[in-house]
Amino acid sequence: MKHISKRVVNRLYKVAAFPLMVFAFFLSVVLACNKSKDAHPTDVEETLTSGKLTIYTDNTVQPIIEDVLAVFHNVYGRASITQLNSTENEIVRHMLTDSATVVVLPRLLTTEEEEFFKRKNILPRVTHFATDAIALVSNNKTTDTIVELEEVMNILRGQTSSKIKSIVFDNPNSSTVQYLLKMANVKTVPTANVFSLKSNEEVIRYVHDNNGAVGIIGVNWLLQPPQELQKYVDNITVLAVDNVKFKDDDKRYYKPTQSNIATGAYPLTRKLYLLNYQGRQGLGMGFATYLSAREGQRIILKSGLLPTEIPTR
Repeated sequence: MKHISKRVVNRLYKVAAFPLMVFAFFLSVVLACNKSKDAHPTDVEETLTSGKLTIYTDNTVQPIIEDVLAVFHNVYGRASITQLNSTENEIVRHMLTDSATVVVLPRLLTTEEEEFFKRKNILPRVTHFATDAIALVSNNKTTDTIVELEEVMNILRGQTSSKIKSIVFDNPNSSTVQYLLKMANVKTVPTANVFSLKSNEEVIRYVHDNNGAVGIIGVNWLLQPPQELQKYVDNITVLAVDNVKFKDDDKRYYKPTQSNIATGAYPLTRKLYLLNYQGRQGLGMGFATYLSAREGQRIILKSGLLPTEIPTR
């Protein structure tokens, strides 16, 4: 556009018959085009497909949101969405201090948490866009590739195990900790044989290097690991888990595959939500629409997670 504008200006200078007002008109059009092209998304008005927004994302599903955002930004060049990854507890804390209005979580807010927004007359817009799974992983030197879910629950209740030396979480405030503690019907993490690191990446590396440890991570990290983490993922074992809901003579164990998530055979699954508390129509609503529409659902399907709607070919 800059090359074109120079050519136009040169012509106008050469043609003496052109009135000065025509030159001024063309110049203003060229400058307006350049300004529109070069405008940063943060400088434009916020709409469903433009403007600036920050989305807080539960770090157990960080990779899939990164993928969808990459495509969304490619389609809508005037939108600028910053993804901040954090733990479930931290995200909720940010929501209740007005610093987060659009978040991705593996749960809905509790009744008590909702009261904060009700007092401000803000109605949430909730989008269920996928179903995730919590994966149990171990060192590939392990000889047993299955695990009893009740054995994991017992360790979380403070008991010991002859098979599992330790259980390792990504973060003491993570959603995976809250999910499994609730399943085990306990409120606090035991001090023996259970500990937390700082991230899903650290859990994968730790399990890779320590035989007998069972890591607890979001399955999304196994399906879409960062390039530098791929060699570790390739050399750990995803454990198959029994499902107590299926009581038959031939006991079976299930891995967190897309089909097992869909049928409910894998027992450790949870719904993923985009929670929008902006209180207005804006970029958060636009991204939620894209996430739940055919384009976003196709990205989720290819990621290995289970979309809410199976896109048609």
